[in-house]
Amino acid sequence: METSHRAVSPVVATLFMIAIVFVVAGSLWAVWSGITQDISEPAPNVAETTGDFQLEATEETGFQDNQIVRITHTAGDEVPVEEIEIIVRASGPDVDDETRLVDLPAEGQNIDQENKEGDELVSTSAGENQFGNDIPEHDQIIIDDDSNTWGAGDEISFRIKTTEADFREDSSPNADELDIIVVHSPSEAILFEDTFRP
Repeated sequence: METSHRAVSPVVATLFMIAIVFVVAGSLWAVWSGITQDISEPAPNVAETTGDFQLEATEETGFQDNQIVRITHTAGDEVPVEEIEIIVRASGPDVDDETRLVDLPAEGQNIDQENKEGDELVSTSAGENQFGNDIPEHDQIIIDDDSNTWGAGDEISFRIKTTEADFREDSSPNADELDIIVVHSPSEAILFEDTFRP
């Protein structure tokens, strides 16, 4: 008596099709979960900021409080300080430099050397000036000490070294344009951008 094997091919084909469906479904799930993860981590909405570049020093503190950059968060979402990077670019007849402020302090600490990449545009100085007066806190990412975030009313401030880029009239090294960009690192979104031309 002969045994028929004709039913084996349809069974194998069915199992093969089921395996293909599982592989395709798994691939689609991996792609979809990656997309939805990106969507669920949007950039913070920093609705309003103001920027100021103080060129001249005050009489009380002498030369150490000139060329101060101040960026104030006035409205919108709070941003964790560790998620912020700041790009500082100076250009002009004698200058073409860029510094990135990275790994920023979370509780109003001074900007340290390890927080800087690139050129030496940003000061890390603090203490007293040549007249024995206290220098204003101009080299800090100033954040509410309890929240570690850049929120409404908080100010980022730092000083541009005059020895690297001097924006004062008839000074050297002569610089005439300062670009400041605040970036939200996880999303790479720009939270603040301004160009100062003193």
